[in-house]
Amino acid sequence: MARDMASLSEVSEAGEERVSSLARFGANAFPYFLLAPALIILSVIFIYPLAHGLWLSLHDYNLNTPWKGMQFVGLANYFELFQERSFYQSLGRTLYWVVGSVGGELAVGMIAALLLNQTFVGRSVARAIILIPWAVPTVLAAIVFSTMFNTLGIINEVLLGARIISQPIPWLSSTDWAMPTLIIAHIWKSFPFVTIVLLAGLQSIPRELYEAAEIDGAGEWAKFWNVTIPGLRGVMVIAVLLTTIFSLKGVDFQYIMTYGGPADSTKVIAFHAYRTAFAEFDFGMASAIAFVIMIITSIICFFYLQLRGTE
Repeated sequence: MARDMASLSEVSEAGEERVSSLARFGANAFPYFLLAPALIILSVIFIYPLAHGLWLSLHDYNLNTPWKGMQFVGLANYFELFQERSFYQSLGRTLYWVVGSVGGELAVGMIAALLLNQTFVGRSVARAIILIPWAVPTVLAAIVFSTMFNTLGIINEVLLGARIISQPIPWLSSTDWAMPTLIIAHIWKSFPFVTIVLLAGLQSIPRELYEAAEIDGAGEWAKFWNVTIPGLRGVMVIAVLLTTIFSLKGVDFQYIMTYGGPADSTKVIAFHAYRTAFAEFDFGMASAIAFVIMIITSIICFFYLQLRGTE
């Protein structure tokens, strides 16, 4: 009898351990169960297109030669891409485009944020108005700027009337002026985003820091350089990162205002990928270019995370 009772006790303990083990497993698996819908959606909208794009970049797939079908070529598209002079030229133009756009957006956004952070009558209305360029569709903004910077447009009319220039400037048909014109249009469209980000950062800086700086005899420039800039460092990094990504992937202004011209002077790398895919119908090479853009963006994000980690 004693032996039977001991056996029953051992079975009961084993059962309790099994139940406890299942309970622990359920508790550990429950968070993953909650995350499963989001992970599935992320896989559908991000991981699968990324994998498909990489797979496509390893193939020769050109709709101009449909009889060839899709042929696996490995890294041949990448080797061919890195041997093209036009690819490196587009990289140089992309650097010009990104530095000009991001630098201009940061400068204009900073000025606007500092002004909107002041106390004045109608500040709420001004903060709402500043968002209008960001709300305007990019296509509409590009068409408006194309009209304004036309040879017979209002910009040349104003400059001629003020006797600043003696003859119309071919803003969009000159290799010297086309890219700066696109950068101006892009700055106007995108600076409100930077303004809102920096304005939020300005409002998070304690007022006591400015009061302490005034007590120490600091002027406006000293307060800006020693209080405002350090206080905005975090949000400035975020603003620069996001505007850089937006500039790298955007093709709207290039497509509508110049179509990469004149003489490919505005053909940045993203537009190079677009035109390779939808004008030359070489989807294998276009996918390779797009994957290079993704690698560049990932490198930028990596350095951003490193910079944020050191603060």
